[in-house]
Amino acid sequence: MTSSDETRNLPLPQPRRPREGPHTGSSSAAGDRLLARIRELRYLADRVLDDLVVGPHGQNLTVAQAQAKAELFDELIELEQAQGSLRHRRVNRLTRVLTLLTVTVVDLPIMLWLAGSVFNVDWTAPVGLPLLISVVISVLATGGAATALHHLGHNQRQHKNHRRQLEWSKLSTGAKLSLLTVGLLVGLMGVVMFVRVSTEGLLSGMNGLALLMAVLVALVMVVSATLVFWTAFRDGSLEQDDLRHYSECVRPHLAAQREYEDQAYELGCQYDLLRRRAEREDAIGAPAE
Repeated sequence: MTSSDETRNLPLPQPRRPREGPHTGSSSAAGDRLLARIRELRYLADRVLDDLVVGPHGQNLTVAQAQAKAELFDELIELEQAQGSLRHRRVNRLTRVLTLLTVTVVDLPIMLWLAGSVFNVDWTAPVGLPLLISVVISVLATGGAATALHHLGHNQRQHKNHRRQLEWSKLSTGAKLSLLTVGLLVGLMGVVMFVRVSTEGLLSGMNGLALLMAVLVALVMVVSATLVFWTAFRDGSLEQDDLRHYSECVRPHLAAQREYEDQAYELGCQYDLLRRRAEREDAIGAPAE
């Protein structure tokens, strides 16, 4: 056999097959799963604004509509404040805390002393049924009066002008009756305190000092009650309430939308990495020309 025959019998070179790594199939399946999840997240993010929420007046509206109304109220408030209006200004937290402390530290002890005097509490040995009744009556009277004044002040905010004041001539009959109720309640608290303190003080024989003390205690009660009313009256506006309600409705939905978008972005980055790795594997396994 000649060398040419041996050469003729040698196996012919075969084309190089693309090398299939062990993870090629799994990478493709993982990429498909990532794409499906990304589409799902984007769909959920787009549907967030179509969710239904309840407005401040009980109406149903979508998140997009609530967001538009919140932006409208925000622009309205910003415009009026830029024109010098004080109607939408909120009462700071310190003022609200001081008002609550005034009711708790000043009004409640004075009311407890008044109720204890009415129900004959023996302060040398106070524990007993009269003290319990006095505590209950004082808490109910103080809390009830403060709640009523706060409610009335809160309802009268719609009638205040841009200087945060009431204009009596422009008030409706119902608003005037509410203000008269406030004045009656505050005046009654002052009169009750004046009568009780003056009666107790006159028994000591120091009439002048007793009357002065009665006037002082009555003024403290009147100022405290008035403070509760005016704190509620000056705290924001109806537009502020609507803006706060719409913002609270929209906020969790926008947070969910942002979460969907962030997850879709992260999965998109993972898909890009997976795709580039698959391209590199294909390039390595491709036949050389």
